[in-house]
Amino acid sequence: MGKKGHGKSAAKGKTYVKGEGTNPSASKRILTPRKQNELNQLVETLHTVASSVKTACSAAREWEVHLEINRLLEKIQNIEKHLAPKAEDRSAHFEEFREWLIDNGAKIDGVKIAEFPGYEYGLMAEKDFDRGDLLLAIPRKLMLTVERAKSSVLGPLITSDAVLQHMPNVALALTLLVEKFSPDSFWKPYISTLPLKYTTVLYFKPNELQELKGSPTLEFGRCHPHEVRIRGICLE
Repeated sequence: MGKKGHGKSAAKGKTYVKGEGTNPSASKRILTPRKQNELNQLVETLHTVASSVKTACSAAREWEVHLEINRLLEKIQNIEKHLAPKAEDRSAHFEEFREWLIDNGAKIDGVKIAEFPGYEYGLMAEKDFDRGDLLLAIPRKLMLTVERAKSSVLGPLITSDAVLQHMPNVALALTLLVEKFSPDSFWKPYISTLPLKYTTVLYFKPNELQELKGSPTLEFGRCHPHEVRIRGICLE
């Protein structure tokens, strides 16, 4: 009778892992060995280049490093673009997020999350406030900081890896990644409300940053965007 497939089924010369379903479209979310190898090499190169950020001895050299990091990130994002999960409706999680905040000691008075045309989501006042009135009070236990990341399962890696030591945003990115895929994560109500992309200066492309010449914002945008874009790769 022959051997059974042991959790795999074949269709038109392709193999699909049981659990992903037998729908051929599921295979689109899997990298081929060649692409996986290419991705691994790019990540290794990115790690090496990013490690040199703090040793850049001039603004010109720092800009060169930034451009190289940007080039590598674009290649990585291009390989991974079909792996990104479908965006969820963030607003469906706002009430759960609010309850989570209050249950863990946050104080919220007279404000709510609302959508503003052209600006996405923000805080809307539900009443008039006088100077000195309390709107929000967030306890430290609800702040996802580098210190908390160091006390997590990633602690040993953060304290030993040069990139994570020089780029705290990347350390937080990895922490978010771990928590995002942990079913019982304490941070799930918060992470469920996060957008996949931002429009701040930290996400500007090189040609957009060049428009900021003469502004102190350029220095900040030039030195830090790769940190946040690495975080974006993790979360998308």
